[in-house]
Amino acid sequence: MRFIFKTVRRLAVAGLLAASFTIGGILATHFWMRLKFHAMLQKGVPESPHMDVPQHRAMSDITGSLREIPFKGPAGTIPGLGRAAVMNSFLLMLNANRATSGIMYPYPEEFENVVIESFDGTPLTCAVGIHKDGKARPAIVISHGFMGSKNDHYIVDTALRAYAEWGFNVLGIDLRNFGRSQSLSHGPTTAGWKESEDLLAAAKYLSERPEVTSVGITGFSMGAGSTMLAACKTREFPYLTGGAIAWNGYADAGRMVEYISTRPPVTHQFFPVYLGFRVMHKIRREDMKGYIDDPEQLTYLDAGFNEADFTTYIDKIAAPHYGVSTEEFFSNASPRNFLADVEVPLLIVHSEDDPICPASEMDELSEITKDNPNVDIWMLPAGSHCLFRYLDKAWYDKVMRDFFTYWATW
Repeated sequence: MRFIFKTVRRLAVAGLLAASFTIGGILATHFWMRLKFHAMLQKGVPESPHMDVPQHRAMSDITGSLREIPFKGPAGTIPGLGRAAVMNSFLLMLNANRATSGIMYPYPEEFENVVIESFDGTPLTCAVGIHKDGKARPAIVISHGFMGSKNDHYIVDTALRAYAEWGFNVLGIDLRNFGRSQSLSHGPTTAGWKESEDLLAAAKYLSERPEVTSVGITGFSMGAGSTMLAACKTREFPYLTGGAIAWNGYADAGRMVEYISTRPPVTHQFFPVYLGFRVMHKIRREDMKGYIDDPEQLTYLDAGFNEADFTTYIDKIAAPHYGVSTEEFFSNASPRNFLADVEVPLLIVHSEDDPICPASEMDELSEITKDNPNVDIWMLPAGSHCLFRYLDKAWYDKVMRDFFTYWATW
């Protein structure tokens, strides 16, 4: 009995120390980000491209140049995972609940909180940074992934650097059902289908402002799927005019949802992520009971930890909300069905060691887009899932800056 008591006490102390260290790291990261941001502003915001942009631009030229940038690769994986864990700990769990989502890493006073409407009327919260020096500049819309928000560390850090160091106007968006947007309406996530229109609505908002010359879009994970689908809709919604980068996306939304809903062996690298997703989904289901009154849907929300997976969520909650079948839902959310005809520059970056969106997702997209000069799929040996910024920040910043500078209108 004494041994058990000592063991429990040691575990409690270890947990408290780990939590204290993580919270301290998050606070330190927040203040350090702010200091760097204001230091960059003090140096002066660039008014024109830092690179020579040719009059006639081609996707192959810029992607060839990007491939020459040195990348640390697997050597940066272990320290990168550590940095990502400290800077993003607790964020996803907090994002799963309306009351706590988006409370960390707030944007500085240079950014304005704005509510826009997607094309179906869904309200969306955005953090918008527009330079007030009277000079029109290009803009970038930055999108988070599943269970994320515009306040995630990797989103805020990219937004602040793009604004203060690269000279872009910036919009960080909370996609429907995530971040502060989930407090404004009940708009279930659609695995990228309707979220692509959220991104294009943000691009439209920016393009109508006189301070903006062109608009690029970048997204991560589900935000990458949304970005790819947005690039496919520019004939109907011609607001993506400055290129797009999709980080660690997928080809088939149905296959992806099934993958993250299926319990892997405990020894599988995806198991910790699977467990985290399930915990977040449980938190979200409990939160939804506060504003869902449909008896059938409440029965689903009351289901146990193992019975209510993401596939069932789509079938019981999301697809009925939008008036489509589950099959049509997944068809609308799958980039593989649309990418062959993309007419805007789209760079898709993926990693061979991605534990969430398997590298095999890119095989199908490579085949579909092989004859499309507007699309380039770049497979890298390391990067885990959307952790390029933590593995090699200098590489990540240069890829982002050079790509969007190349396609921007200045």
